[in-house]
Amino acid sequence: MFTQIEEYKTVIDGEKVNASTGETMDIVNPANGLVIAKVPKCGISEVNSAVAAAVKAAPGWAAKTVGERSKILLKLSQLIMANLEELAKLETMEHGSPIRKTMNFDIPLCAEQLEYFAGVGRAMKGETLPVGPWCASMAVREPLGVVGLITPWNFPALMVVWKLGAALITGNTVVIKPPSITPLTTIRLAELALEAGAPAGVINVVTGPGDIVGEALVQHPDVAKIGFTGDTATGKRIMSLASNSVKQVGLELGGKNAFIVLSDADVDAAVEGAIFGAYFNTGQVCAAASRFFIHESLYGQFEEKYVKASMSLKYGDPMDMATVLGPVAYAAHRDRIEEYVARAKEAGAVLLLGGERPNTPDTKDGFFVAPTVFGNCSNDMEIMRDEIFGPVTALCKFKTNDEAIALANDTRFGLCASIWTRDLRMGLQLASQIHAGTVWVNEHLIIFCETPWGGCKESGWGKDLSTMVLDEYTKIKHIYLDLIGQPVKPWYAILK
Repeated sequence: MFTQIEEYKTVIDGEKVNASTGETMDIVNPANGLVIAKVPKCGISEVNSAVAAAVKAAPGWAAKTVGERSKILLKLSQLIMANLEELAKLETMEHGSPIRKTMNFDIPLCAEQLEYFAGVGRAMKGETLPVGPWCASMAVREPLGVVGLITPWNFPALMVVWKLGAALITGNTVVIKPPSITPLTTIRLAELALEAGAPAGVINVVTGPGDIVGEALVQHPDVAKIGFTGDTATGKRIMSLASNSVKQVGLELGGKNAFIVLSDADVDAAVEGAIFGAYFNTGQVCAAASRFFIHESLYGQFEEKYVKASMSLKYGDPMDMATVLGPVAYAAHRDRIEEYVARAKEAGAVLLLGGERPNTPDTKDGFFVAPTVFGNCSNDMEIMRDEIFGPVTALCKFKTNDEAIALANDTRFGLCASIWTRDLRMGLQLASQIHAGTVWVNEHLIIFCETPWGGCKESGWGKDLSTMVLDEYTKIKHIYLDLIGQPVKPWYAILK
């Protein structure tokens, strides 16, 4: 399956289809630059067909009990695990994420997330509102209808499931626009969903360029909501387009996340957290630790240990179980990261590690970026301001806790941050002062199904995961029922 160019079809109304134009897009393995698959290059016609299929399927899907929908999600979860090796290899081939990660994290977590959504959906509640004894007044949840999901390339399968599970369990039908460079696992998940019993039209996938397919989906009048994870610039564009039809928009956007090491921190623990926070998924994580603020008393010790630990990370062939860091997802992204590195040098940041393109037998043909660390940075440098989205980090000193908080908040983003300290009371106090959707104390980049995820400022709004996600994919309807049966109510007198 993975040794030749595969011809994929997308999924619309329960059928595997090609683009009406007959055009295709090449899917490239970032580890070696070779084309591994071709997928349909869909256009507005396919978007219209997919939305029409979702509209047609919506009443039947919404009419199912939550228990019936839950069983389909659980069956899909089981099929994901039954096809674990295939899905993991597919994700590694299209994205470059090491097989040890896709086998042990990405794909199993997809199954776990679906189990969570299947359960939390069965716990959905409305409210009885105590207006008075003469009536029954209640607030009930209803599906939005057709939801458009536009997903990112950094976690191709997992980011689909985050949104798909929540949308489906609450009774919505969906049209998914996967990333153009990593659509294969999304197509396969849609096929497995049909096998799990999802009716035709409930899940539709439209592959194609964002400026055509994505924008058509955002502007379609029959789409009630757009759930988007991706960069901030695209999120702003989606906001603008969606405003024409006043549709709901959920945005999980970029981040430039602070990693704060206080003077009393356990340095070894902080370094371990920094390695995971900075280099997981080769740094291609919106929640990655990339701005490091180290108390001046620990700076030298932290820098030495962090650079040494960064040097030990094995990068190379992502199909090798020993590989920890794979390539970045595509060539232009690698080039962009290298441009940031070059400008950081020019700006006076001290290069402590990396900064050159790896050139080994395993990396010379792929889109690899070696772990790169800059020291003695100032918070006004570009490398401390922009989301680089790769294995590049910058270290900065601070003197006081107040200064650290001011530096952490001096950013247009507000996704997450972490504080490292032995004083948990101090950690909690400082966490309350950081403007971000998540603040970890003595941890970085750990996310659970049960906890809400989403940022503020230019990191977006709305939540994924937790019970809060039910608010994102349902609308609240108030229903009032008169119980006294009198033709004339006392308050009618105001008009007489």
